[in-house]
Amino acid sequence: MERLSVRKAARGAALVFLLCSSTASPALAAQANTNSKVKEPLVRVDVPEPSPQQLPSSSVLPAGVDTSGASYPGTSSTQSANSTTASRRGEFVIAPIPFSNEAFSFGIIPVVNYVFHVNPSDKESPPSSLVVAGMLATGDSWAIGGGTSLYLKQDRFRITGFGGQGSIGYDVFGVGTEDGDEGQSIPIRQEGTLTLLEFLVREKGKFYIGPRFNYRNLSANLAPRTDVLLPEGLDPMDLGAEFRTHAPGFKVLHDARSDGFYPTSGHTLQIIADFFEATKTSARLGEQDVRYQSYQLSYDHYLPLTPSQVLAFRGSVCAVDGNPPFYELCLFGLRSDIRGYEPGRYRDRLMFATQGEYRKTLGRHFGFVLFAGVGEVAETWDSFNTENLLPAGGTGIRFNLSSKRRIHLRADFAYGKNGWSWNMSVGEAF
Repeated sequence: MERLSVRKAARGAALVFLLCSSTASPALAAQANTNSKVKEPLVRVDVPEPSPQQLPSSSVLPAGVDTSGASYPGTSSTQSANSTTASRRGEFVIAPIPFSNEAFSFGIIPVVNYVFHVNPSDKESPPSSLVVAGMLATGDSWAIGGGTSLYLKQDRFRITGFGGQGSIGYDVFGVGTEDGDEGQSIPIRQEGTLTLLEFLVREKGKFYIGPRFNYRNLSANLAPRTDVLLPEGLDPMDLGAEFRTHAPGFKVLHDARSDGFYPTSGHTLQIIADFFEATKTSARLGEQDVRYQSYQLSYDHYLPLTPSQVLAFRGSVCAVDGNPPFYELCLFGLRSDIRGYEPGRYRDRLMFATQGEYRKTLGRHFGFVLFAGVGEVAETWDSFNTENLLPAGGTGIRFNLSSKRRIHLRADFAYGKNGWSWNMSVGEAF
């Protein structure tokens, strides 16, 4: 499974739904007073995904990546048949996470994840997963949802299903690097529902390919304030409008990791394309047909140094074309591509992000990491330049929650262009 994550409340303040859009992220991400020059720390707590599969784009939930067909690296070839059978029994991972930050004075994210093998005699399929999670926070913010990732027939088939609903209040910034640097934002309330279905078939070796389908019914409205100016780049027609969208798409995956929970070697290559068709309904303009497309490319690589040390690398590219609402643009800092930034403070039609991480385990239960990365957002490919790079780096501690696998509760501390942040999650960043 790729990151089962109690990841990306205050950013992830919602497992679920926050998928309410790629937008919700800022909301959840702790945000300092945008009109102040004082750099307050950001605080994020992410929510676990329903297992390894890719979820709809969300600023709150880092979308997961599929797990590999390999077994948990701690499994010894000398284990007895009884211990091997026991290690394949189902296991609950429960994480009630309280949080407090500038966006919410108090909140809690309860998560229940059940990890299991659909067929205990199937030695090739990675563990499947069922998850139910939610969020309750001050400011009348809430979210609830759940989903599953199933690995079947010697990992021949991978099926993902997810659904969520919620209502989240947060601040949204403008579009582009300049607006992100200025830090001016407006209060937003976003509501809606969404679902994702995905069916992958292994075609050859470690290659998987298959269709996806997204459905979203989302709206974003200004909070009860009228004395605000919209940040540059935001389309005022997106506010107060309801977007009912459906998006057929496809996914191509090459998954050669040693393990889906804690990879120590191997790599993943992932390509996702979603083609959105939306009905935009607003009081001023009535109904309009809107089309836009979203493309994602990512590559993760893992290099073992010693049995307890791993170097992990990730690179990702995002591109959005057509006429998307602002919350469907590429959001920098989403899915832990770069830690140290509020997801959504920097957003645009194009984005790239790269990072590396040194991972060290300290016995069965503990560990720590060091990480650094850089990325950028831009409107066009020729707009990328070295002056607008967004660097970040930091460290984190790990605690293993599982008696059978290495599933980490992680706390990361990162420093970026706008200050420092910390977040808690379940599962590795990538």
